[in-house]
Amino acid sequence: IIIFNATELLDPGNVGIDDVLGEESPFFFKHADAITPGDFIQFAGALSLSVCPGAPRVQFVIGRPQPKEPAPDFIVPQPVNTTDELLTAFANVDFSPAEFIALLASHTAAGADDFSPPLQGVPFD
Repeated sequence: IIIFNATELLDPGNVGIDDVLGEESPFFFKHADAITPGDFIQFAGALSLSVCPGAPRVQFVIGRPQPKEPAPDFIVPQPVNTTDELLTAFANVDFSPAEFIALLASHTAAGADDFSPPLQGVPFD
């Protein structure tokens, strides 16, 4: 998304991350000769977790390839997707139902800021 942001930020699933990209992109591009965009995003995520009290330490492994093209539209699940749609989408990328539920449960600490303007900061669960 760092490389193809002009396209990928149009996807409704990416609404609200433009501010993060605005903060992180200059640092990434300063060091783009040393790290791929995917590795940078994973590193930033692991690093951000490391400063949260009680958060797990996430192992960071380098080696993601350079992106070749923007991600397809509507690849990010939406709050309006049904359970069956979500289970099917995640099964298509080899997530078991239990793995999908674990991933979904891990998002209970997050909040929606951009999906519906009257519902700023409402928890996903």
